[in-house]
Amino acid sequence: MSSTLLWAVTDGPAGTKAVALLEDRLDAGTLKLYYGGEFWCSREAGGCGGRLVVHAGDKVRPYFRHHGNARCAFLSEEADAGPAYEHLRYQRALTAWLTGQGYRPRVTKVPGQDGGAGLHVVVPEISHALEVQLSPLPDTSWRERDDRYRRHLQHVTWLYGPGAEAAGATEVAVRGVSFALRRHSTSLLVGVRDVDDQTRWGRLTACRVTTDGFEAPGVEAARVLHARRSTDRQQAARRMARQAARKTAGRMQPGTDGSRRRDAGWAPARISWSPTLRPLPFPG
Repeated sequence: MSSTLLWAVTDGPAGTKAVALLEDRLDAGTLKLYYGGEFWCSREAGGCGGRLVVHAGDKVRPYFRHHGNARCAFLSEEADAGPAYEHLRYQRALTAWLTGQGYRPRVTKVPGQDGGAGLHVVVPEISHALEVQLSPLPDTSWRERDDRYRRHLQHVTWLYGPGAEAAGATEVAVRGVSFALRRHSTSLLVGVRDVDDQTRWGRLTACRVTTDGFEAPGVEAARVLHARRSTDRQQAARRMARQAARKTAGRMQPGTDGSRRRDAGWAPARISWSPTLRPLPFPG
């Protein structure tokens, strides 16, 4: 049985420095020379920790082959290898970013629905957790996890990868802002998403985690917009309620005895109002 594994790490059996082989044979040869042929099947991705060698034949695309008679979950499951390694490409950049701020983050892998994994990154010095969500997450699961983390930590910041846009939309509806996360070469980009579904992108290195929470360019503007939209909805509801009250009062006419009577055919006005935004899935 031959492997078609396209992923490996270059920093040991339990490494996190993930690399991927491209289809071009020359690129594969360059990668092999650059790392001196030092590749492993990472245990952090669910692999066996064994050595890998680059195979770049003439008739097949380049791939990593296990050395010897290894037993590994990735030997015949290429489709699972990509998602399994994906979180490592975020983990290394995040830990370097946090370490550069003087923190000592603790990273835990969170299994996802698609065979991949997300990251639960705790910064104990400031009681802050970063939740890197890289796969779909139902609203109920999002709320359950968010509540559970907040019972133990002062701050919880969700960072939504390409597979978790719907969960990001849920948080926007609840809190008025959410954060998207994308890979950019060897670094990461953070997107600040607002209630108008606009996203402002910037480098992770422009963001900070502090005792006050997660700081990123555009966060305050998104929160101001959310507050303005909430005020506009409340004012619109009050106006409609006053208009309905005036219509109801106008249907009441004075009687001959000075009392109030109802016009013939009078019926209570039905107040029908639909919010301009869809209801929140649960209270904010």
